[in-house]
Amino acid sequence: MAAPLLSGRQGLGLCARTQTKPFARPHSVGSQSSHAAAEPSQFAARRLVVVRVTQQSPDTKTVITKNTPGELPLPWSEKDPYKLPLSIDKVQRMLMSLGWEKPWVEQIVDRVMKGMLRTTEERARGVVDYLISVGLRQDEICNMASISVVLLGLNPETRLKAVVDYLKGRGVPDTSVADLVLKHPRIFEYRLTEDGKSLSKGKARIQVGAGGLTAGRHQ
Repeated sequence: MAAPLLSGRQGLGLCARTQTKPFARPHSVGSQSSHAAAEPSQFAARRLVVVRVTQQSPDTKTVITKNTPGELPLPWSEKDPYKLPLSIDKVQRMLMSLGWEKPWVEQIVDRVMKGMLRTTEERARGVVDYLISVGLRQDEICNMASISVVLLGLNPETRLKAVVDYLKGRGVPDTSVADLVLKHPRIFEYRLTEDGKSLSKGKARIQVGAGGLTAGRHQ
């Protein structure tokens, strides 16, 4: 007997016998329990959770980070969010012991965590001690560090002292150095030029003369 004719989008023609595979229709949450036994393995595999184990540095402990598919990890998901790495915690404790206010210290810690500032307890202590020797107070150094992001990470001997020596060599009295750098805290981000006549940072230049300090791209 001839096979039945097809109609509609398939047009007229003979119907061919084909083998089709049964498929499982996704169930709603309410009907999951009644059909859990019949759930195919390919659907069950989609519910797996991605687990990643990361080996930490000696300053931190190893934690297991679980991310569901499509979820991005938090900025420092590989670190304990409730405990700072030991090196950063030492910087925080040192600054707090000097009497720095907590909001300012937290700002410094946040910069270190984000990679904006690279420093250690010894380096930060060296910067503070040197600026105190110049004549600055703790609250003034704290204010300078809030403006100059990298200040607490600069080498006191090769960066800070070089700038102070330049200022003195250009006629700035010892008693005026502290006031000048306090008004221009980013001056320590500049380096002494080879001719020793100015400080440079990229295309920017700073020169100090008898009339004081001038700054500009082409000064």
